[in-house]
Amino acid sequence: MTTRRFGRALAALAVLASAACSRVTTEFEPGVDPWDNPATSPPEEWPPWPTASGTVGLVTVTGARLASGSTPSHHWAHGRVLLAAPIADVWSALQWQSGVVVAVYPDDQVDCEATNRPEPGFELSYGVKEIPQGGVLQRANWFRVNWRGEAMRDGAMAIQKVNLKAQKVDGTVYVELMRQSVVAVPAPGGGTQLEIVRHINAPGESATTAADWIRLWAEALDAQTKGTPLAPLTRCAFP
Repeated sequence: MTTRRFGRALAALAVLASAACSRVTTEFEPGVDPWDNPATSPPEEWPPWPTASGTVGLVTVTGARLASGSTPSHHWAHGRVLLAAPIADVWSALQWQSGVVVAVYPDDQVDCEATNRPEPGFELSYGVKEIPQGGVLQRANWFRVNWRGEAMRDGAMAIQKVNLKAQKVDGTVYVELMRQSVVAVPAPGGGTQLEIVRHINAPGESATTAADWIRLWAEALDAQTKGTPLAPLTRCAFP
């Protein structure tokens, strides 16, 4: 799998900065509902479902939005993914440690410090502090993304739906907005369908890199469901 260089863009920007890094905290709205969904989005913002999983069946649509209220302008991507793994295996791969590795995998130029269950009211939650690799000034531009998730089960306790939601909640002002959400359901005929949303406003980011993030995250999730080691290995410190 190829990776992208978001951490490198932050590190390069930090070198040009004349003052120490400023940080900002952002409130994470309640719940696990997706940031965007087909019911409230124009139809052309959502691609058709892939018909075969292959390695990872994936189609994306991208765009940009102007600032609205407290939400800054941002690039967005909507992806629909078909994985061969059943939804129970997908949920298992999203748990503590394995899910953290999936979360940070698209950004290979960062170190990671993880926190388990920062929001104990959710079935799944972890915080991921991403720290650009480099010197003191570069590493000062860290940011933290909180992830939370819930699984819905039927009377036999079989998983019927998974909601996952994440947002940058603290850290460098250079990352004005970073958030993503996932809705997963069993696919007709087997496997798992996932609708993935990515919103981003940060140095070096675009609609194209938003779609890249979805692809890389989905590939990392697929690898975790198969027990395949991710390469290059993500540099995460777990307590």
